[in-house]
Amino acid sequence: MADENIITMVDEETGDEVQLQLIDGFEKDDRNFAVFLTLAENDEDVELVILEEIDEGEDVLLQSLEEGEEDEIFDYYDALCEAELEDEDESEA
Repeated sequence: MADENIITMVDEETGDEVQLQLIDGFEKDDRNFAVFLTLAENDEDVELVILEEIDEGEDVLLQSLEEGEEDEIFDYYDALCEAELEDEDESEA
């Protein structure tokens, strides 16, 4: 039985297959994003990947971020995670 949170993508440049595990999602500026971790045998090779979700009727396509917006989107997600951790810390106090 396959895990619904794991997808396989093919790198268009190299043809290499990469397995990704969905770990989170968020919205920014009326756009939806999915957050994945690459599945690798070595923990040092694990990477965080954010892809934009494009609604195509019944299907949802995943699209790489535009080169100029990568830093902005990753920084935004970082801030969301930090805010969530702060909220958890405050609720435990």
